[in-house]
Amino acid sequence: MSLQECLARRKDCSGEGRVLQLSIIKEICNSTFQAAPSNSLFVVLPDGDDYTGGTYKYNSDGLVLLSDKEKTNFTMELYPELLWKESINFEDLIRVGITWQYFSLKVDSIGLGVSQRARAPKKYNKLVNNLTNKNYAFLYSVAVRERDRALLVEDTADPLQIKVEEGTILLDTPACYKDRAIYENRYKGVPLNDVFFNRVEEKAPNHTNLQQISQLLWACQGENDHATHGNRDALEKNGYGRVHASGCAGYAVYPIVYVENLGDVSKGSYIYNPVGYSALNRWINVDGTITYDHYIRKFSSETFRAEIEKEFDTSFSNYAILLCIDRKKPCAGLIHRIMNLKYWAEVEAGMALAGLQLQANALGLKWQRKILSNPDDPKYRKLFNLESAEQSINSTANYLVNRAKNERISLEGTLVPIVVFHL
Repeated sequence: MSLQECLARRKDCSGEGRVLQLSIIKEICNSTFQAAPSNSLFVVLPDGDDYTGGTYKYNSDGLVLLSDKEKTNFTMELYPELLWKESINFEDLIRVGITWQYFSLKVDSIGLGVSQRARAPKKYNKLVNNLTNKNYAFLYSVAVRERDRALLVEDTADPLQIKVEEGTILLDTPACYKDRAIYENRYKGVPLNDVFFNRVEEKAPNHTNLQQISQLLWACQGENDHATHGNRDALEKNGYGRVHASGCAGYAVYPIVYVENLGDVSKGSYIYNPVGYSALNRWINVDGTITYDHYIRKFSSETFRAEIEKEFDTSFSNYAILLCIDRKKPCAGLIHRIMNLKYWAEVEAGMALAGLQLQANALGLKWQRKILSNPDDPKYRKLFNLESAEQSINSTANYLVNRAKNERISLEGTLVPIVVFHL
């Protein structure tokens, strides 16, 4: 299965577990391990036909049983190596998110799903720490389960008639959805394993149009396949939403694009709106052309390119993507306040970053990233013009069609910059 097919089909799942062959378990671990080859994975398995259930460690030495004391009721569970410290490095939290997105996509590719819950698996965590004499932190529960959602649910509603206002730039339709290719089994994208293992022939970036940046932004934070039936709340409860998991469906990641030279797009700073004009519809009709509903919206004519390049000792000639988080987004609502959601926004940023990296790999593009070591430093609010970005985001939410109580665009807190990505 291709990368974009996996992104389009990704849904939170709550089905039962089923036993896999050891060879498939090892394949999943090996693919996931590519996210951070210098860090181990901890895997919890049930009893299988050709392996003993228990807690395993996976790294370059392979899959090694640590203990058969604790077993999972699901197909498998996986936890990236993360040493507990009084203050966990942001780069480590990002790595955890990247690893879980690799894991989720690999599992999708074999017809299963992943359930991610903001509850720490304390008994597994304690067992591993006792066995290894380390102080690892398993932040959240991540289990492979059978799918209880449809693989694809096409939006067949009549597209909304939209007039695009000045400053809004419609993006290209994600490649898998063009001409309904994914629904008719005609889409031939880059195989997921080729993307994981970076086997795609290198190409020069094309900045003359919006094709590449459209695919990058969608793979990072886009809405995936769903229909418009019911309201947004029902849509969320049925496992649909973004191309990666989100703590309590908070959608805490906000991509900002600083455009210097990109096709016909004027120089400036733009927010990415993955929901588009409607909280429910996936398609819009603009002057007789039906297109996927996502866009970037200009909030400033400045890009602060020189200042950003100096601050991070890097260079981007065409555009850079800044991933920001709103730490309050995963914590909305009473039930969410009794769950452990600390660090979830940072982990979610890692999942979004994984989408950027993998889609760039699929396009054959070389990429660079700069993870901020101290993102709460006040100087970054001015450097990235975040106050103006926040105003633009909240203004955009006010004009959503089919706006729901949980419209998922407006901010609960302030933007915190996490990582700069560019080609």
